[in-house]
Amino acid sequence: MNELLTELNAEGVDTGIKGMETLDVASSAQEKLDLQFADGLKMVAKFVDGGTKSTNAVKDTTITSEVGEKASRASENATNQLFQLLESASSLEDWEKSKFEATMHEAVRISASGLPSDPNLKKPVAGSLDASHPFSYFREFVDEGSSEESCAADDDEGSNDNLLPDDKGIGEQMQLLNNIIIQAFTSSTQLYRTLLLRAAAQTLLENWDTLTTSTSGDIDRAAVSKTVVPPQRSTVKAKNIQKLFDAYAHGSSKEWVQSWWNLIDADEDGLIDEEEMNACINMAMKPIHMALSDMVHMSLEVCPVRTVGSDEANAWFLGGESTPNCNTAESNPESAVTNVDKKLSWRNRRTELKARKSISKTFQATLDRHFRDQVETPHRLRCIYAWAEKSHQDNKLDSILVDSSEEFGGGTASSIMGRQRYVELVPKISYPEFRVEQKRHFYHLDKIGEEIAVSFKEDLWVVQGKGRQNKELRQQIFMFLGSVSLVDFGIYML
Repeated sequence: MNELLTELNAEGVDTGIKGMETLDVASSAQEKLDLQFADGLKMVAKFVDGGTKSTNAVKDTTITSEVGEKASRASENATNQLFQLLESASSLEDWEKSKFEATMHEAVRISASGLPSDPNLKKPVAGSLDASHPFSYFREFVDEGSSEESCAADDDEGSNDNLLPDDKGIGEQMQLLNNIIIQAFTSSTQLYRTLLLRAAAQTLLENWDTLTTSTSGDIDRAAVSKTVVPPQRSTVKAKNIQKLFDAYAHGSSKEWVQSWWNLIDADEDGLIDEEEMNACINMAMKPIHMALSDMVHMSLEVCPVRTVGSDEANAWFLGGESTPNCNTAESNPESAVTNVDKKLSWRNRRTELKARKSISKTFQATLDRHFRDQVETPHRLRCIYAWAEKSHQDNKLDSILVDSSEEFGGGTASSIMGRQRYVELVPKISYPEFRVEQKRHFYHLDKIGEEIAVSFKEDLWVVQGKGRQNKELRQQIFMFLGSVSLVDFGIYML
């Protein structure tokens, strides 16, 4: 990143004011679509990470839009059915593995029913545009505080009566576009929540052993207290699973982590081992990774990545000039959006598919690398556990003497291995103790989705910067080879 900024400085571009945002200016018009897509993805993730309640606050209700309404209704119905399923299944306080798996499989099916059909990326229709889908409007989702135009519009809102007819028409059209964006954003957050619910159910299905396996520390503590702890528990708490789904449906990133913490805490004493803490954080992040990946793939299917060769897709939310008619939108809201399914030329189709592949590959690399390599999650978790003021065992190691004769049957093996052994038990950590250090050293957990989206944009900057460097290098190579060829030709003519 610093190398790219240095090159811009060498070209006379002042990067001191806007910093990294200067790289947006250096991008081409088509590359800016990718950066705007990443910004829209960040807005949706940021909204949901914060646990903000969805709002349908449209300023002018006389100008309506049905963008995303069908998807929102299907998502809401699926969420209601999912919680009805969990409520009926919670008649049993504890779920055995068979009941757990059957309920989670059904939860996945119900959540999927509230989502659009899975994108067929193997045979995509390049240039297709479904303007009724809310994910098509990602590039229009911007931070309200950073929009100077919206502020100016708010200042002039009360003076519409004094405007000329032409000015009123422009104002009404701007209000229609604003309403479409608001509705699309609300629908996008609802669909993202549904994707999170499906991903949470899939994560639970894949981690039964992680949730039920007893740690070595628990087994050793049980041996000291002369109690028996099975290597793997046979049940999980139904109420904790229901609270986990409720957190992903309505809560913030902080509540997602806390719900996994309560679920993995089988004895419900509020304390877990370091090994369980690490598993808790990894499982809390996995649904966000899965949901964001699904959302990106769906958006690629319903909206073109490039507008080259798509004259009919010259929509306002893709940087074009085609806008809906406010007069027809009042009587027929569906006329405010259009669906375009155009067959592109082989060259433009290749450009579209290449851009899709690049975005998918870049986003997958972001998911794989960001928290593992850039944030260094394992290292941060080790530091949090080491630095936390743990009240359990006075934050000290306990050296205990364990009778191991029962482990070897009390026979010859017991006499060879020894009947007793010393083990060191590390203290457990509670969620409030974890939270104190996490806010200081691992604040990324409070905005998991936003972190990934921001890192995705940074990766796009790097990819685009490398592309500009390679283009310049090819030009220099061709100029050098051309110059050498001219010199050789001149020498040959002599």
